[in-house]
Amino acid sequence: MSEYYDIQNDDSSVVSYDISIIPNDFNVLTINSLIESNIISMPAFQRNYVWDKKRASRFIESLILGLPVPQIFLYQLERNRYSIIDGQQRLLTIYFFIKQRFPKSGKRAFLRKEFEKEGKITEEILNDNQIFQDFKLQFTKLETGENHPLNNQMYNTLDADKKNSLDLMPIRCMAIRQNKPEDNGAMYEIFNRLNTGGINLSPQEIRGCIYESKFYKLIYKLNTTNEWRKLIGKVEEDDKFRDVEILLRSFAFYYNSGDYSGSMIKFLNRFSRNAMLFKDKEIKMFENVFYKFIEACSDIDPKSFLNNNGSFNVSLFDSVFTVVSKKIDSNIEKIKITQSAFDRLRRDSKFKEAITHSTSHVDSVKSRLDLAEKYLFETK
Repeated sequence: MSEYYDIQNDDSSVVSYDISIIPNDFNVLTINSLIESNIISMPAFQRNYVWDKKRASRFIESLILGLPVPQIFLYQLERNRYSIIDGQQRLLTIYFFIKQRFPKSGKRAFLRKEFEKEGKITEEILNDNQIFQDFKLQFTKLETGENHPLNNQMYNTLDADKKNSLDLMPIRCMAIRQNKPEDNGAMYEIFNRLNTGGINLSPQEIRGCIYESKFYKLIYKLNTTNEWRKLIGKVEEDDKFRDVEILLRSFAFYYNSGDYSGSMIKFLNRFSRNAMLFKDKEIKMFENVFYKFIEACSDIDPKSFLNNNGSFNVSLFDSVFTVVSKKIDSNIEKIKITQSAFDRLRRDSKFKEAITHSTSHVDSVKSRLDLAEKYLFETK
């Protein structure tokens, strides 16, 4: 959804890293067991299951026939705990076929959140016919006019030879671990470069796996709130998590705008890494700041954050969020931003320039924060 904003691409070179790449050939039964036990987890950044039954059936057929399939990429979070980077659709297809249940298309966002919460799909949900249907393989007839031998087959109806072929079929899984330095920077670079080869993950999707934390769970939750969806002007959550990145970016500027040095990606990566260490008290503080900000801006028309073409202006929002949230921290009394003060800020020619041109430049960031402070709180 390009109307959110342009995601910045950094072309800077990287320093040396010490990483380990560990190949494992897990068979299908082992892979299913690792998913069941949550050793291989489905991180919150992952998109919904999107394969239809025909595509899923072809993948299962390939495994039964012993045909080579693409390797899986995993990120080793810790010993015996992995997060999927590339291969979610394939792994879930295995999981659903062995469970003999196929998710209905309208319920897949719900199922992604169940995986995030429970690490698996409960038997109660699997047996719910409003959410799942039987996973019967689906194929067109052969050129001879005969039915495909696997058509309408389920996991438990496969003959012994085919079932054994499926169960014991190995799939190459590449587990990647960064040893030094302890900033996970190599992981971001690896998956960003894998991304250019066809994985098609956004920077925030990659970040969501590498920097999984309680703080990230908070911003995923805030991203679903009615207050935020109304403010951002979109009912549906963005499937590439760019709305989550707006929240991350705004919290990062609020928390430490002085750490910004001109690279938005590196700035957000550093903040995400630091956020992994946040305690429950700090997580609660961020949540409280968010709702106090919403209250402070309740007199402002939510459409005020949109450009003339209806797109959400992220630089405008993070400027207002940063200065208002910092003021909330330093004042006992409630903060209230008026529409007139907001409109004066938007009319300022220097502010317009700072939120529309070279928005990630250090000088632009400093300028728009200073001007937001000046107009919203009438400072000189």
